[in-house]
Amino acid sequence: MKKNILIIGYGDIAKRLSAILFKDIYEIYGISRSKKRGLENFIEYDWLSKKLPKLECKNYETIVFIPKPSKNNHAGYKEGFLNSSENIFGFLEASEKIFYKKFITISSTSVFGHKEDRKSNMDTSMLKEEDSDASPLRLGGQIITEYEKNQIKRYAERLIVLRLSGLYTSKPKSKNHLHRDNAAKIIKFFIENDFNFTSHQIFNCTEDSALLGDISNEKLKKLGFIFDRYN
Repeated sequence: MKKNILIIGYGDIAKRLSAILFKDIYEIYGISRSKKRGLENFIEYDWLSKKLPKLECKNYETIVFIPKPSKNNHAGYKEGFLNSSENIFGFLEASEKIFYKKFITISSTSVFGHKEDRKSNMDTSMLKEEDSDASPLRLGGQIITEYEKNQIKRYAERLIVLRLSGLYTSKPKSKNHLHRDNAAKIIKFFIENDFNFTSHQIFNCTEDSALLGDISNEKLKKLGFIFDRYN
């Protein structure tokens, strides 16, 4: 019997993930606010609304949530991260017959603030690890920090938080960066492997770089993930 994977926020990263998951092992279900082609099990659902989607499948190995701001302002970040995650949790709680083992929530290393902010607020010789004090100064980082805290309360030991650094496809735009294919492979890594975590886990997802980024990826590498090189 195939293992069912539900991806909420079926966009570019989700498409890359679907392309590398073994089809004879996993059945992919995708939810998006807009119509997407190329996926058999697709549901169009606006998770900013209070309406509930209809899921024919009730049993999932993993649920993956890939949020993004609806607009690049306060209201957009609040809608994309806070309101959407609250609505999705409410939907899962209301649907008593939906079961899942793991909940992977996508976050961002912007919880550590922008590099301009960090220059005056941290020892630049120290890499920021998952348990480092974040204290973001900018709005997006503050809202995403609140989003992480809410997700931890909601999903507890089933939760895996993946903080993605600046995503790129051809050339990195920031010192802390992550190719979109590596992002998909990291999610695949946590879908395929059961580490029997007894509490929620947070992982910084940023590539080794000659540009000397200031965020550590050691926790992820110690677990066994190997980054592909794209630059």
